[in-house]
Amino acid sequence: MKTRLLVLAALPILALGLASCGNKNLKNAAGAKTDMVTDTTSNPALEVQESTDTADYEANIRGAEFVSHDNIATVNFDLDSYTLPETTRQTLQNNADVLKAHKDWVVMVEGHCDQRGTIEYNLALGQKRAKEVRDYYVRLGVAENSLGTISYGKEKPVCEEETETCWQSNRRAETKIRAK
Repeated sequence: MKTRLLVLAALPILALGLASCGNKNLKNAAGAKTDMVTDTTSNPALEVQESTDTADYEANIRGAEFVSHDNIATVNFDLDSYTLPETTRQTLQNNADVLKAHKDWVVMVEGHCDQRGTIEYNLALGQKRAKEVRDYYVRLGVAENSLGTISYGKEKPVCEEETETCWQSNRRAETKIRAK
């Protein structure tokens, strides 16, 4: 009986001690570095690289109505991919030439997916597709601060049949514009 009481009395003390072990790898109040294995400051391979903050100007682009333009073509993607197929690069070059000629346009690249997969998966994949096209436009010389991206996932299909041809047409990135 005494042993059980001792064990029961020791449990809260043991739990408190174990809980405090979880805070060992946190930075102290003075901000000193710790010896955490995943500390990115001590491992240059894991160092976070600063990138252009697209969130600020993309937020300013949103909220307006964007429309298709006859001289700007839609590009399609392979299943479960956001890599630009070689066949689309010339199309994007032609699109970029049009965009560079109209500096008064604001551009929205919309990423779309086919109906298969979850909503979350398709929204993420659509965003990667839109960003891939946007980044390619920037490499081709389109002004970065005039480009925004949005993902519609599988919410705006151009075709609703359950065929490969239809699904292929839904796996796309559309470039839309509006005047500044």
